[in-house]
Amino acid sequence: MPAQIHNIRYWQKTKIQRDIHFAGINIYPQSISGSSRMNIRTGFLRIISAFVLIAGLVISTGCARKTEALFTRPELITHSRLAIIGLTAEQEQIFMAFYTKAFPGQVITFVERNRLHEVISEQDLLKGRLNEKTRARIKQIFGVEALIMCTYYDGSDDIGRKKLRVRIVDSATGAIVGSVITGGRDNFGYHCDTAIKALKTDLLGGS
Repeated sequence: MPAQIHNIRYWQKTKIQRDIHFAGINIYPQSISGSSRMNIRTGFLRIISAFVLIAGLVISTGCARKTEALFTRPELITHSRLAIIGLTAEQEQIFMAFYTKAFPGQVITFVERNRLHEVISEQDLLKGRLNEKTRARIKQIFGVEALIMCTYYDGSDDIGRKKLRVRIVDSATGAIVGSVITGGRDNFGYHCDTAIKALKTDLLGGS
């Protein structure tokens, strides 16, 4: 755990102890004045606020987005006709939705999965493997400018964790114009959101 979060928790713990002591001063069963009741209420509100703050820090730390192997090239933003390879039909729909929302000012077209089957097999689609000849045919027949090649697989570091590898390949040159790997819980939507936001941030220089 980072030292900063540890210091915040220590400060909050000290503050809670102080608030509890403050709330307990001059409290007697036989007589509680209006000002004492106000002090009690204020003390408990402070305690609740402290617990909420600490819980928020714990949650935000545990849900931190993890990415690696991230890079983009400027020409990525110019590619608007795309094809996704390597995902199931349901995963593909989820990925397309996140990608389109990430670039609202850009007209993006995805080639239908069934049309890709005219050129490549289902086995190639799921394994994300394409040779130069197949890549050229996809560009020629469908006008695809870039291929988004994805692999969603088990993480090796922990049970129940997943990774999503995304490589965006220029269909004409074969150059990789975008790459990212995400790590986290087994939630495909989470991985799509993390990967695409990381690519966009890197591409636009942190905007």
